[in-house]
Amino acid sequence: MKLVTRPARGVSFLLAAVLAAIVLITVVVLWILLFILAAPFLLLSASLGWPEKYRSKANGSEVDFHGAGSVRDDIEAQPNQPLIFDRRRDISKLFGCNTRNVQYRWSIFSQRLEELRARKTELHALDFGAGSLRDSYELIKQGFTVVSMDLDPAIMQQYFDSYEWAKVNSRPRLFTESVGRLGESLGADYFDLAISFDVIEHLEQPEAYLQGLRPLLKDHGYLFAIVPNGRTIYERYFKYSLRKQTEKGLPRQPGVPHLQFKSPGEWAALITANGFEIVAHDMAIGPLVNDVWHGMLGLPIRVFVAPVLERLAYAFGRQFNAVSFEERFTSSWLMAAINVWDEILKPRTKRRFGWNLIVARRNPKPAAA
Repeated sequence: MKLVTRPARGVSFLLAAVLAAIVLITVVVLWILLFILAAPFLLLSASLGWPEKYRSKANGSEVDFHGAGSVRDDIEAQPNQPLIFDRRRDISKLFGCNTRNVQYRWSIFSQRLEELRARKTELHALDFGAGSLRDSYELIKQGFTVVSMDLDPAIMQQYFDSYEWAKVNSRPRLFTESVGRLGESLGADYFDLAISFDVIEHLEQPEAYLQGLRPLLKDHGYLFAIVPNGRTIYERYFKYSLRKQTEKGLPRQPGVPHLQFKSPGEWAALITANGFEIVAHDMAIGPLVNDVWHGMLGLPIRVFVAPVLERLAYAFGRQFNAVSFEERFTSSWLMAAINVWDEILKPRTKRRFGWNLIVARRNPKPAAA
C-alpha cells in the first residue's frame, strides 16, 4: 500500500525488483555453467575416494569439534538483545570453522597448544575480541586461565551467562577497557598466549594493538591470529561498501565493519614490523568455494535479490529465509565436493584462499649489554 501512496518509493522498488530479476537469472545461468564444468572433476574425485581422504585429513584431531554441552539448553529463552558474531554452538576457531557450507578443520594452532601445555606451568591466555566467548570457553577446557576482552560489557555478560562454566571448572575474567589498562592491571610478561580471531581487520590502528600486546606476552609467547585475505571477492566488496558508507557520512557500528584489507604478505609484514616473528602461516577457505561459488553467486543474491524478496514476502504476510534461499545455490554436499579441489590445488592457489591462519611469537627481549 505504501508503494502505491508514495510513487517515488514505488518506482524505486520496481527498479530494484527488475535488477533483482536480472541478477537472479544471471546467477541461475552461471550456476548451471559452473556445475557442468565441475561435474567431470567431481565424478573423478568421487571415483578415486578423494572426498573421504580430505575429510579424514581435516578431522584428524582428537578434539571435540562441537559446541554441544558448552552452552545452556535454555539460551534461546534468555532476554533478547541483538547479538552479532554469535558462535556459541559452533566449533572453536582454535580447531576449525563451519562456514561457506564446509566443515573446515586445521591443526596449525593445536600443535602450539600442545607445546604450551607441555611446559607444565600455570598458563594464561588473552582472548582479544572475545565475541561470543566460544574460544575463551575452549581455552579454559585446554587448561588456560583466560582474560576475555571485548567492547560491550552488556553483550559480554549476556554471552557469559549462557555457558555451562561449571563443566570446565573455571571462568574467564571479562575485560572491556584498553590493552594499556590491561597491562596496568596485570603487568608485563603475563600471558603465554593471545588469540585474535577475526578481530585485527576491525581495528583502526592495528599497529597500536600489536605494540600494546607485545609487552603483555612472555618471551616467546604466542599470538594466534585469523585475518581475511584482502584479495577475495568478499573483502573487495566490504572495502567498496566501507568507502561508499564513508562518502555518504553514514555512522559505523564500532567493531563491526572491516577496516583493514591486506594481502597475506602485508599481514605478515604488519605483524613482524611490530615485535613478532611469524612461526607458521597457513591459509583456509579456498577460492573455488569462497570466490567462485559464494562470491560470484551467493554475494549477488545477498546484495540484490534477497532484499527484494524479503520486502515482497513481508507485503504478502509470508516468511522468507534469506540464508536458506542463498544456500540453495551453495548446498553443503556440493561445497564439500568443490572443497576437495580447493585442497588439491592449494599449492598453486594458496594466496587466493580466504583466511590467513597465523602463528606469531613475541621476539625475545634484547640481550643485556
